[in-house]
Amino acid sequence: MTARRALERRFGPLIGVLVLGLGLVGGACSGSSPGRPETPATLQILAPAPNAVTGTDVDLRLRLRHAQVVPASQVGGKIRPDRGHIHVSVDGQVIAMYYGVVQKIPGLSPGQHTIQAEFVASDHAPFSNRVVAAVTFEVR
Repeated sequence: MTARRALERRFGPLIGVLVLGLGLVGGACSGSSPGRPETPATLQILAPAPNAVTGTDVDLRLRLRHAQVVPASQVGGKIRPDRGHIHVSVDGQVIAMYYGVVQKIPGLSPGQHTIQAEFVASDHAPFSNRVVAAVTFEVR
């Protein structure tokens, strides 16, 4: 089962619409544009650890330094290099925009998975120096 289907089953079709919309936004975020600001931010995935074995509900913990995640109400507007939010992908599919550094990813199927997190500007586009962290782990 894909991460998207697991989320739809747990949270209903609304999450499917959100995921589809994020997929479109994620496509727009796949490359940096000339004139994009740089950020001093660094991003690290603290959990799950590389090669960890987890259950189907995965606790994602991130460490963001030199920047802060802003609430959804502050998305858009003037871009600041030290403010933004986090796009999270599982196995190459954007599943959510996070406005914090601790989240639960529910209902992953057994097998190997890769989570990628990217700190992006408040307009959903990456900074000129992309801030990305990834980890591969196993669900049993």
